[in-house]
Amino acid sequence: MIPLMHSLILATTLFVIGLFGAMIRRNFLFLLLSLMVMINGALIAIVAAGAYWQQPDGQIISILVLSAAIAESCIGLALLVKMFHRRKTVNIDALSEMKG
Repeated sequence: MIPLMHSLILATTLFVIGLFGAMIRRNFLFLLLSLMVMINGALIAIVAAGAYWQQPDGQIISILVLSAAIAESCIGLALLVKMFHRRKTVNIDALSEMKG
């Protein structure tokens, strides 16, 4: 069995990589990917804690959160396609510019 500390280090590393990716990038697609990496880091922590305490609750919660994350990514990709169709760019800063 993998020690809890190793799993939490991996989860923290994934979450921090996703956080930096979400803060630095201005591309909508990379923002969605960074959010998915952050969610996966949190799910690894939940599953590792559930396995450490020998409870199946962590795996059940991770399946529910993963299904919600998949729905979120589908909506995000639909917004990405619509934004690219209208603006011809996936840059998030283009959304804040007003036409006058």
